[in-house]
Amino acid sequence: MKILYTHRTQGQGAEGAHVAGMVEAFRSLGHEVTVDCLPGSDPTLRSAADVQPEGLVSAPRWPRRLILALSRHSPQWLFGMLELLYNVPLALRFLPKLWRHKPELVYERYSLCTFVPSLACRLWGVPHVLEVNDSVVIERSRPLKLARTSRFIERRVLGWTRLSVTISQQFKTQLAQGLGVDTGKLLVCPNAVSRRRFIERPRLSPEALDALRARLGIAGRPVIGSAGQFVAWHGLPEFLSAAAGYLRQANLFVLFIGDGPTREATMAVAREQGLESQIRFTGMLAHEAVPDHLQLLDVAIIPRSNIHGSPMKLIEFMAMRLPVVAPALPPILEVLRDGETGFLFPYDDMPAMVRALERCFADPERMHRVGNSARDYVVKHLTWDAHALQVLHRLSMADV
Repeated sequence: MKILYTHRTQGQGAEGAHVAGMVEAFRSLGHEVTVDCLPGSDPTLRSAADVQPEGLVSAPRWPRRLILALSRHSPQWLFGMLELLYNVPLALRFLPKLWRHKPELVYERYSLCTFVPSLACRLWGVPHVLEVNDSVVIERSRPLKLARTSRFIERRVLGWTRLSVTISQQFKTQLAQGLGVDTGKLLVCPNAVSRRRFIERPRLSPEALDALRARLGIAGRPVIGSAGQFVAWHGLPEFLSAAAGYLRQANLFVLFIGDGPTREATMAVAREQGLESQIRFTGMLAHEAVPDHLQLLDVAIIPRSNIHGSPMKLIEFMAMRLPVVAPALPPILEVLRDGETGFLFPYDDMPAMVRALERCFADPERMHRVGNSARDYVVKHLTWDAHALQVLHRLSMADV
C-alpha cells in the first residue's frame, strides 16, 4: 500500500518519536511511505550532523529555528493566526504530493486548525486516518485564543476522516462528549516504542556504562530519574521539595534525561535543599541516545502527568525493564498495574509518591520482577508495529 504521512510537528522529542515510530512500523509491514512535513522536520531522516557525540541534539537548522522562535515567542493570538494560515503553504506542498504519489491512504498527525489533508481526501475519495494528540477539548500547555474557529474546524475534520486514532480512553471520551464524535470512528492506541530502538537494540557494555556514569558524575549510588521536555505540569520542583529528606537519607542520585522550562526552578529547589550535587539534567538528547541513558536508572519516576495523555516516557521506561513510580491517572492505569508492572500513588500526592519510592527500593527482588513484567507487557502490546496493524485492521473493517 502507498501511504502519505503528513504532520506539522518539529519532529523532535516525544512527537518525533511517535512520527518516526509509525512511519517505521508501516514500512516494516511492507508499505511504501512518503512523509510530508516542514523542511528539516522528518525524524526518519535525522542525520548524524544533527547529533553531537554525547547524544545531545545540535542547534536546529534555520527553518526549524524560525518555527521554534515563532512558537516560543509569538503572542497566542498571533500564533493562532499562524496555525490557521499554515493551511496555505500546506496546500501548496500537500496537494501536489497527493496528485503525484496517488496514495491509497493518507495518515495525518493532527494539529489545531489544520484542515487541508482531510478536506482534500474527502474530495478525492482517498481514505484518511487522523491521529489526534492535541485538541480543543483537552487542557493544553498553550492557551487557546481562536477557540470558536478551532472547535469548528476540528469538528469538521473529525467528521470527514475515515478513522480517528487517539492515545487514551479518557481522550476518546472527551472527543466524543466535547465534539460529538461517533465512538465507532475512534480507536485508542496508547503511546508505544520502536522495536528497533528499545527492544532489539543491544544494551551498553559494562565498560560503556561506566564511562557514561563517569561523564555524568554518577558514582556508586542508586539512580532515579525521568525523561522528557520538562514543563510545569510534570511537577519536578514539587517532587524535589517533598522527597528531599529521603533523597539525602538514601543517597540517591536524580538524573533528568532531557531539559525544559522548569529546569531553573527545579535546580533552585535543589540548591535550597542542599541537593545540587545529587541532581543532573542531561540537556535534550537525540531519541537514539535515550535508551543508553535510561540504562543508568535503577527506578524511573513520573511525578505528575495529565488526565488525558499516555506518557511516552512511561512506555519507554517499561521497555527498558525499569520499575516505574507513577500517578494513578486513568491513561496510566490502562497500562500499569500496581505491584505487577509498576508502583502507583494517588495523583498530586507527593508524600505518597515518596512512600511509593521507598516501597520500591525496600524490595530489590520485587523491583527486578516488576521491571521484567513491564517489559513483557510492552513487547506484547505496546509497539508501533502492533499499533500500525491495529489501524490498518480497523480501517479495513470500516471499508466492509
